[in-house]
This record gives sequence, structure tokens and C-alpha cells, in this order.
Amino acid sequence: MKEELTTILEAMCAAHAELADYLVAGDRNAELTIAKLVGILERREVVKAMRLLRTLEGPSAPQPTLAEAS
Repeated sequence: MKEELTTILEAMCAAHAELADYLVAGDRNAELTIAKLVGILERREVVKAMRLLRTLEGPSAPQPTLAEAS
């Protein structure tokens, strides 16, 4: 489980850095930033780690998906 947490933490740090770059940039491109965030959060190892951690939480834990956010 430690490996999965590390993977998720690294993804969150990378996503945070992209958001920080967007906020600091003078020439902002929201579409590009969103594409970068999706690219980070949808990496195979990140999705796999999230699924494993959700499984460990048990069946009663809510499991939001990208489709629900749309």
C-alpha cells in the first residue's frame, strides 16, 4: 500500500505544480492545463493505485468517476 500512496502523492504534486504554473503564467491556457492535469491523473499507475486503495476502503466507500464530474 505504501507504493500506491507514493504514486498518488507524486501525481498530486505534479498536478499541483501544473496548477501553480497556470496561476503564475501571464499567458494562461486553461485547455492545455486541463489536458495536462488529466494526463497526470489518468496515468495507468495512478489509476491502478486509486483502484487498489478504493478496494481496501471497502464496498461502502463512495467511488466518484470522471463521468460523474461532467
